[in-house]
Amino acid sequence: MKKLILLAVPAMIMSCGPKEYTIDGTAPAELEGKVVYLNNLQGEHVDSCVVKDSAFSFAGLTAEQVMYSVNVEKKRASVMLQNGADVTVDLKQTPASVTDNGGLNDTYNAFTQKIGEASKALNEKRDSLMNAQVAPKEMREMIKADIDSIYGMYHAAIKENKDNFVGACIVGMVARQFYSTIEEMDSVMAEVKYAKEIDAVKAHYNDLMSIEATKEGKMFVDFAGLDLEGKASKLSDYVGKGQWVLVDFWASWCGPCKAEIPNLIELQKTYGGEKFTVLGVNVWDMSEESFKNALKEEGITYPQIFIPRDNKDNATELYGIKGIPQIILFGPDGTILKRNLRGESMKTYVGEQVK
Repeated sequence: MKKLILLAVPAMIMSCGPKEYTIDGTAPAELEGKVVYLNNLQGEHVDSCVVKDSAFSFAGLTAEQVMYSVNVEKKRASVMLQNGADVTVDLKQTPASVTDNGGLNDTYNAFTQKIGEASKALNEKRDSLMNAQVAPKEMREMIKADIDSIYGMYHAAIKENKDNFVGACIVGMVARQFYSTIEEMDSVMAEVKYAKEIDAVKAHYNDLMSIEATKEGKMFVDFAGLDLEGKASKLSDYVGKGQWVLVDFWASWCGPCKAEIPNLIELQKTYGGEKFTVLGVNVWDMSEESFKNALKEEGITYPQIFIPRDNKDNATELYGIKGIPQIILFGPDGTILKRNLRGESMKTYVGEQVK
């Protein structure tokens, strides 16, 4: 586990009496004369100023709580304000430093420092055990209490700050690790006041919705890409047409993907025909050339759909895929029968279905 750093998060304004705030910042010399923007939740400019003598400043009124992002060129920093505050932003540091004399930003900084120190100690302990050639199972038992302690720190901090942006941002840090179902996310978003405003939380929630819509037993969700000749091609050109379709989401640079290709070729040779086919869906590749070179190198002859990196019809987002290979078997009517298929167990399962 690495130290988690808050990324820039735009603003949210609540409807209480306004309070005055100031944001005083310093910037590196190369940003002299550049425009600094203060953005709100929608990414709109709340205010702007120019870096002069390596410094910039904002002043205004806020409601009960607000979160802004300070942006200049490629430098960004998030700023939490509560009932008005005096905040200092140092863009000379990487990541940027945000302090506020004991306010929300300092609370957040203290937490990340505490987590960072605990994570560093855990990593050092793990490295020491590995160097001592401790067996993996034994090592997991020896560090379990340390991991539980770190997880406990996250849970405690969320509970202690459930009514402010600190708690919401911590939820954003651990959303993918801690909350694996829609129900769990609904619960924490209801308990932690501003959680639903955090980009990382919203992104994870959307992913869970995609996984729910494409879980085993659901009907397939269509997407489009290109065939090997560059013509438009859809998943529905193959799935739901009366045959079993084993769909492999893969990329040319992915080692584990390549490890599964011999298994997929074997399945295609054994069962390929009117009843069954393997379909490759190439995603996240750097170029079409890399994709096509890999087809030749790996000896792949089963059909393919190429999804360009800039394709808005993002197949992996529709299926909630965060890692590849992701291999899914679809039934003759288009029902999703099994996700996360790999290796020998995949060959056994496909054989049982097709036979």
